[in-house]
Amino acid sequence: MDQQDKTGPEISYPTRWDYRIVGINEDDIRAHVLELLGDVEYELVFGRRSSGGRYVSLHLRLVVRDEAQRLAIYADLAKHDGVRFVV
Repeated sequence: MDQQDKTGPEISYPTRWDYRIVGINEDDIRAHVLELLGDVEYELVFGRRSSGGRYVSLHLRLVVRDEAQRLAIYADLAKHDGVRFVV
């Protein structure tokens, strides 16, 4: 196994990063993203609603300055009560 297999792909920062957020309530997710990112420029668009209507997905796109920021945003999104998972 080579070194790249252990560490994953090399990412050059700053870079545009996309998160897919799946949760229960679109408005709650939007409010959380606004609170989390404040005046950082980002795009948050509706993805889809599950066939049963219980879940929604949103796509968050922004420029992250480094890996620490990328992972911190992921962790903060994932720990929100209304979020089921983040990809």
